[in-house]
Amino acid sequence: MTGLLCLLLAEACVGTVSPPLSFSDPNLLRDAQTLHQRDPARAVLFQGRGIKLAGEGKFEEALQQFSRAAALDPDNSAMLINMAYCLDKLRRYEQAVTELQRAEKLDPKNPIVYLNWGNSLLNLKKHQEALEPLQKASDLAPSNALVRINLAAALTNLGRHKEAARELERAAAIDSKNPMIFLNWAVILSTEGETAQAIAKYERVIELDPKNLSAYYNCAALLEKMGRLDGAIEKIRAAITVEPDNAMLKDILARLVQAQRRQPPAIRAPGQ
Repeated sequence: MTGLLCLLLAEACVGTVSPPLSFSDPNLLRDAQTLHQRDPARAVLFQGRGIKLAGEGKFEEALQQFSRAAALDPDNSAMLINMAYCLDKLRRYEQAVTELQRAEKLDPKNPIVYLNWGNSLLNLKKHQEALEPLQKASDLAPSNALVRINLAAALTNLGRHKEAARELERAAAIDSKNPMIFLNWAVILSTEGETAQAIAKYERVIELDPKNLSAYYNCAALLEKMGRLDGAIEKIRAAITVEPDNAMLKDILARLVQAQRRQPPAIRAPGQ
């Protein structure tokens, strides 16, 4: 509490000239005692500052504000969830999980607690452990597409591709305009050897997100694998229109064109 006390007192004195601090001053003693008391209204002030800083990508500064808010309103799970969010962004995943475990005790029916908990475990590569909180999040919020996406990520990394594909199918039913759902789904289908279906999903990604280079590239790779060089060339040319200075794409295009020229002409039936 000493560090927090100093920070708050210093903030209160910004822009003023004050005499040396002394607890013999009864007013100062009263103010110092207030800092240790619950003050939800003041916590909201720090919470607002933290949200603004987090939105600007200043996660270390945001974490300080959320920590102050949590000290003033310790029974509010939102403060802990926001702290965990910043810790996750700062790659302090273990600490994020600890804060979410505290939040669970305060708000065990909040799906965001379990969603973020599972996400931090995924970032730690603890895919098996991530399944439990993500499944709880799914039970509490079955219509949350992000929960399904994260569940699919955990299952994919565990080699449970068919289950992962089912989760992505459910996610697509909830949010049919999210290109990342179809991108991840295409990767799984490709891994399972479902090439034609994977191509269809990549086409859907391109439809939803015409600047997604991964979708163009992966789709072209599958088309080449199937011997459909015309289609592969078309996809790489489309990718180049998105990123005209991409030397790698230009090199791939040149190689595909060369491969196409080496292909024997198609045998046509009489009259064609």
